[in-house]
Amino acid sequence: MTKRNRSIIFAIVAIVALACACPTTGVPTENPPPATFAPINTVPPIFTDEPVPSLNVLLQDDFSSDANFESYSSDDGSAGVNNGVYVVRSTGDLWQWGRSTAQFSDSVIEVDVTMVAGPANNNAAFGIICRLAENSDGSINGYMLAISLDGYYTILAFENSSPVPLVDWTLTDAVRLGSEVNTLRATCNGSNLSLEVNGQLAGSATTTSSGPTSGSIAFTATSFEVDSPLAEGHFDNLIISQP
Repeated sequence: MTKRNRSIIFAIVAIVALACACPTTGVPTENPPPATFAPINTVPPIFTDEPVPSLNVLLQDDFSSDANFESYSSDDGSAGVNNGVYVVRSTGDLWQWGRSTAQFSDSVIEVDVTMVAGPANNNAAFGIICRLAENSDGSINGYMLAISLDGYYTILAFENSSPVPLVDWTLTDAVRLGSEVNTLRATCNGSNLSLEVNGQLAGSATTTSSGPTSGSIAFTATSFEVDSPLAEGHFDNLIISQP
């Protein structure tokens, strides 16, 4: 249906001292005693299975608490942390989103998303908004990079809450259909926008000249089926890093 819009720390210190035993007379003997060696002081290599955090990670969240993202509920939907995931639920014909409490400029946002409720034909969409900025009248600006669970992706600019397609809905084989987990990686770096789905580049675009350069991160959900408007997505394993 047509869319609406180890490291490994390794150190070895070796100290070798050679001692030569000579007779006190200074005359070499026919069979001199064997040389003796000081023991070698060796620090063994340290191996660990614990991951070493990357220095460019800005935020990492497993949604064990609601400290980093907003919670709300309305007639059209809701968003918030529940049982270790971030849940965005749309019950009307509008995009619903939940945003971060922190602001980011250039960023790479990686997150797993699973549709747990939606229309039978999978015509529902879930995605990431970067640089979400709210105007004084309550409208928003920003960029959304999203997939629909019937196999499409899009990149949109929001201008005063109106969606402007930068890449219209485009079919891609990178999306896992239906209720399978999809890993999204949205890059918003300078004027460059790109969306990777399950490790595969789906598409890229350029920001608008008047678009925001910083703002919140948000997760989105909507259904495109009027007769089946419910769409619920669970987001988890979030990593936000510098490009």
